[in-house]
Amino acid sequence: MTATLPPRGLSAETSAPSLGSFLSPLRVAIVGAGKMAFNHASAIARCPSLARVVAVADPSEPARGALGATAGAETFESLSALLSRASVDVVHIVTPPSTHARLATEALNAGCHVYVEKPFAESLAEADALLDIAAARGLKVCAGHQLLFEPPTRIAARLQPALGRLTHVESYFAFRPVRRMPGGGAPLRADLQLLDILPHPVYLLLHFLGLATGAEAEIVALQLSEGGTVHGLVRAGPATGTLVVTLEGRPVESYVRLVGTNGSVFADYVRGTVQRQIGPGTSGIDKVLAPYRLSRQLAVDTTSALARRLLQRRRSYPGLVELFESFYNSVRSNDAGPVSPDSIRQTTRIWQDVAAQLERTRRVVAGQSESLRGRGILVTGGTGFLGTAVTKRLLAEGFAVRAVARREPAPWSRVPGVEYMVADLGAPLPAALFAGVEAVIHTAAETAGGWEDHQRNSLDATEHLLRAAAQAGVKRVTHVSSVAVLAKGRSGLAIADDGPLEPAARGSGPYVWGKLESEKLAVRLGGELGLQVKVVRPGPLVDYANFDPPGRLGRRIGNMFVAVGSPSDRLAVTEIEFAARVLTWMQAHFDEAPAVLNLLNPDPPTKREAIEVLRRSNPELSVVWLPMPVLVPLSWMAIGLQKVLRPGRPAMNLAKVFAGQRYDTARAGAIWAAARGESTAASGG
Repeated sequence: MTATLPPRGLSAETSAPSLGSFLSPLRVAIVGAGKMAFNHASAIARCPSLARVVAVADPSEPARGALGATAGAETFESLSALLSRASVDVVHIVTPPSTHARLATEALNAGCHVYVEKPFAESLAEADALLDIAAARGLKVCAGHQLLFEPPTRIAARLQPALGRLTHVESYFAFRPVRRMPGGGAPLRADLQLLDILPHPVYLLLHFLGLATGAEAEIVALQLSEGGTVHGLVRAGPATGTLVVTLEGRPVESYVRLVGTNGSVFADYVRGTVQRQIGPGTSGIDKVLAPYRLSRQLAVDTTSALARRLLQRRRSYPGLVELFESFYNSVRSNDAGPVSPDSIRQTTRIWQDVAAQLERTRRVVAGQSESLRGRGILVTGGTGFLGTAVTKRLLAEGFAVRAVARREPAPWSRVPGVEYMVADLGAPLPAALFAGVEAVIHTAAETAGGWEDHQRNSLDATEHLLRAAAQAGVKRVTHVSSVAVLAKGRSGLAIADDGPLEPAARGSGPYVWGKLESEKLAVRLGGELGLQVKVVRPGPLVDYANFDPPGRLGRRIGNMFVAVGSPSDRLAVTEIEFAARVLTWMQAHFDEAPAVLNLLNPDPPTKREAIEVLRRSNPELSVVWLPMPVLVPLSWMAIGLQKVLRPGRPAMNLAKVFAGQRYDTARAGAIWAAARGESTAASGG
């Protein structure tokens, strides 16, 4: 909610700088040197007459050095060091939420105005304490509520009086959690990412309810689904509001819908547009014409918004520059800030309630975990696509399971009965990781990034794991590789499990190189350390119940899918449940399991069948077939273009990537039959 309180005057005891000192740009310090801090530096650089970055603080020397060089600022290892050795007017807190209250308090006590990224604080008590200190010292505090300054918010607020009496506000935010950080680092847990984004839809909801009613919002109901969706019902005077924040809902969207007695407004923050229907819309002609008016608005406004973004070439988030300008002007003039204390308090209160409910859910689910007993299997990458399926199947077959990942899973991602441990395989591993373990299934590996990422998270991870396992006395290791490491077979001949591997050169890219070298490393270390190492090579993993087409089928472009090859071509894939069952069977029959296994479905689908599966969940998808005779000359042209644009770097051969390969699946078929037979016998079928 924008500021509604009267301006606060400077008290005689305040330590705030005098107005005379603001004739020159405000001196700004940024605490924290992550990605968002660079957005702050970029936004501040766009208002040079108001402020300039003079100092940066972060415990990481490379991080603060990079930000300091970008901003042209002095660097410090901590806020305390910065405040003791540099003169600043405003401090931006761009650090993890758990540090916000402490750092903001330190900056306020030093006489600095403070901008705190969202979430402002982790509790209402912390928010109250910060706001009280600021009020007592005559200092300004601003929260990172930049969507209030984006065009959709401003346009919707301008249109709101035309809607008559506001009856309802809907604030909706659907997003996809970040699964990989630059440099291969582990991102926040999905539930923590939800909490990180939550303030945006909350303060937008409060803003529009407050504009219409002037009343304080009251939470009527709050519900959290098992899959990571927050549902909230809020009331402010006669108006109601609904809050929905979801990790599950698709497509990715962010919008606010205002409904009044004389029309509605739809503010879209993804496209940067606002659609409006002003008037009661009760007549027949209104009902007929309304869709055409909305279509025109959507087409024109979307085109205009896209053009503005391209022409302005913004490097910071929309609304951030405008929020900073408003905040800095309020510091200079001692007027009310752009975000009121009431808005900060109410947003923090709702955030605190959702965080508490998430924590209760996490504790309940974590309490369902069990320590390893008996036949303990350690699964690396245990929260990934394959790792999760394997842990579920191992549990079903009576194994005790410990899942290892670089971050703790969200409550709704945990498998009851599995013990979860956090470890970075790219670094030496603790002995406790292998307590009670008799075998390891190594599914963890890098799937994206460059050579350094694959070196660390595939090769180094494999070496650390095998050496630690050998030291702990664990002898059985199943190393999950990929059929991508196999040399391409001659036309018409099936590639055998024991077929030759790709050449060691890096011509096939980081992923194939990482898989190839880590497989060779696992086999070599197994022999040196006295381990029994089995190598399993899945093809592209698919789940027909939630089908994501593999790359070798083609590429999706908007609402069109370009399928490469012939509809009758067979698509070598590995269905996820099939893979989990085979890997589980191998643990129970380790000695008789083959040393090397190409793990592909014995009866692969045709590309036509795969497209039919895709269309079941995408009925409006258009499919265009690109035959290989057409792709081959296009691939030659692409190779030539790559050599011109990227000299010295290997060129990708698209025809080679999409070329169909036949694999000998006799071993996989035999194990699959045995695994299914045992499951049927165990169930009494």
